[in-house]
Amino acid sequence: MTRFDPHSNLEEGLRNLLIESGFSKDIPLPSDVPKKWEIFDDVVILPSSAFVSKFWDSVSEPSLWICVAKSLGVERVFRKGEVEGPTRNPLIEPLLMGPRGGWAVRKENGIRYGYDILRCMWSAGNVNERRRMREIAKKGERILDMFAGIGYYTLPSLLADPSVTVWSCEWNYAAIEALKWNLDENNVQSQCTVLEGDCMETVTSLNLKVDRIILGLLPDATSAIYAAVGAMSEKGGMIHLHGLAASGEYEHYSNNWISEIQAASNGFEVHRAAMHRVKSYAPRWDHVVLDVNLIPHYDYE
Repeated sequence: MTRFDPHSNLEEGLRNLLIESGFSKDIPLPSDVPKKWEIFDDVVILPSSAFVSKFWDSVSEPSLWICVAKSLGVERVFRKGEVEGPTRNPLIEPLLMGPRGGWAVRKENGIRYGYDILRCMWSAGNVNERRRMREIAKKGERILDMFAGIGYYTLPSLLADPSVTVWSCEWNYAAIEALKWNLDENNVQSQCTVLEGDCMETVTSLNLKVDRIILGLLPDATSAIYAAVGAMSEKGGMIHLHGLAASGEYEHYSNNWISEIQAASNGFEVHRAAMHRVKSYAPRWDHVVLDVNLIPHYDYE
C-alpha cells in the first residue's frame, strides 16, 4: 500500500493547477508553499507566511484553496494569524469555508474540545499542562478556573473524577458558547457552574470556598490574585498561577509572584510547591505555571 505523503501530494496538486492555468510544467514553486501546517477535524490551518506572494495572483483563488484542501484531505482551509485583545481573539483568515463555518472539534487525551476557530484561541503547546490538571485534581475537590476559555483546564479537572466540581469564569461570549457545548459533549455539565462576565466581579460576588484555583491568563494573571485568595477555603489549598518568565530567571519571577500572593493572603502561609515550564512563548521568554500552597496560620500554632 502506498503511504500518503501530504507534502508530495500538495506539490503535485499545485503543479497540476499551475499547468491548468497556463504555466510550464517545469516552473519552480514559490518558497511560500508551506512545509508544515496543522490539521484536525476537516480543517487545515496554514502558517501566516503561506501563499502570500504575488505569484499566486495568476491563479484563480477559489481553485488554489480547493487544490490545497483536496491535496491535504480536508474540507476547509484557514490561514493563521496572531491572538489579540483581552478576550484572546485569534486572527485567522478563512480561505475555504463550508456549512460548519469556523466550528471545529479537537480530540486530546480522550476529551473533545469544540470551538469556533475564528473567534476562540487554542494553544497546542499547553497539552502537558492540560494533562497535568487531570492528573492532580483530587476526589471531591472544589476548583475555581478564573480564565476558563473553552474549558482548557476545566474539562481535564472535571474528568479526573465525577466528584470534582468546578466554577468556570469566562467573559468572551464565543468561548462561553463553546465551554457549555464542551461540558455537554463530555458529559460533565452537572459538575460545573459557568460564571459569565468579569471574573473579578463574579467571584467576589459569591461566597465560594474552593480547594484549588487556576489562574490561566497570559501574559499576567496577578490582577486576579486578591479575588482568588478570597475564594479559597479556610482550610487552604493550591493556586496555579500562569505567567511569563525570562528563560533562566524563574526564581526572580517566582519570588515576585509569591510576594504578591502573600500580600493578599493574611490568613495563610504561602509556600512555593513548584514552577513548571509549559512552553516557549517568545525568544528568551517562557510560559510557566507557579504552584503555590496556601496553608492556614493555625496549622503552625
